[in-house]
Amino acid sequence: MILDKILNLEGFVLKLIDMHCDTLLGTAYGEKVDLYENKKAVDFKRMKAAGFSAQFFAMCLMPEQSFAEKGLQKPDDMEFMTALSDCLYQNLEKYSDVAAFAGNRDDLVRNEREGKLSCFLTAEDGNGIGGKREGLEKMYQMGVRLISITWNMENCLGYPNSFDPEKMALPLKPFGCEMIDAMNKMGVIVDVSHLSDGGFWDVVRICKENHKPFVASHSACRALTPHSRNLTDEMIRAIAECGGTIGLNYSAGFISPDIHSHTSRIDDMVRHMKHLYQVGGIECMALGGDLDGIRGDLEIDSTDKTLWLLERLKKEGFTESQIDKIAYDNMFRLIGETL
Repeated sequence: MILDKILNLEGFVLKLIDMHCDTLLGTAYGEKVDLYENKKAVDFKRMKAAGFSAQFFAMCLMPEQSFAEKGLQKPDDMEFMTALSDCLYQNLEKYSDVAAFAGNRDDLVRNEREGKLSCFLTAEDGNGIGGKREGLEKMYQMGVRLISITWNMENCLGYPNSFDPEKMALPLKPFGCEMIDAMNKMGVIVDVSHLSDGGFWDVVRICKENHKPFVASHSACRALTPHSRNLTDEMIRAIAECGGTIGLNYSAGFISPDIHSHTSRIDDMVRHMKHLYQVGGIECMALGGDLDGIRGDLEIDSTDKTLWLLERLKKEGFTESQIDKIAYDNMFRLIGETL
């Protein structure tokens, strides 16, 4: 058992919230995803065993090529999101004694009181909005409470990160700026993971005007791993100053010194956690493993092994109070301030 190996956390009662997993994605390709127990990295059974309070389940809008490679035709974005959200809700109905939907902090608290996991629904790519304000409203009605502004392609809101400096500097589109403002007011968390640097600074400006925090749900530090997906120190400080959080991504290419690495190790996660602490402070730190969305030789290849990272942080000198903030408290606060 994973818990048997957590020697230094004995007597330390943890609750965990993770901001990003791609476990629902198989549904888009015709796979039947059972969220209670499966051979993927994330399921209810292991989350419960590890002390998870909540998991954010992403609906990543995959490109046409990914469907073509499997001999499938790409559905339109709303059909795609409906299939993935239905998968979540059907599992929640089937395992209603174990887990429940959460759309705000009151739901989270109620689910905790009833001994249930909270499942937040997110969209990884704002293109699902479809270029119309009504699209955002439909996503909210579907249950979406966090939207990553872009994935890896240009969309109706803005542009993705890039190693090309000119592309990286591209700002949000005017409609994108309008939607950031609408998300702040509607109660949808703004997520800058995958976004261009230019778009990032537009998000900072709008969220500051609205006095709302935002997140990088699954990212890491560009100073340690020079990948365009990662955050510069200036960005880390900006997120912290807005009261936002950064969920550490476990992907090898984002945490290893070599961006071409396929080996993800806790040693590298700890380096990035320490850097986040030094640059942004403890209040901006969170978990966003990207499990079921990353590949390679993963030391943390199962959601319950998240405890291994927390154990290492304790060995490296993080206090129990600081680990609580990383694992749970910072996200509990942010959920209350945004949803």
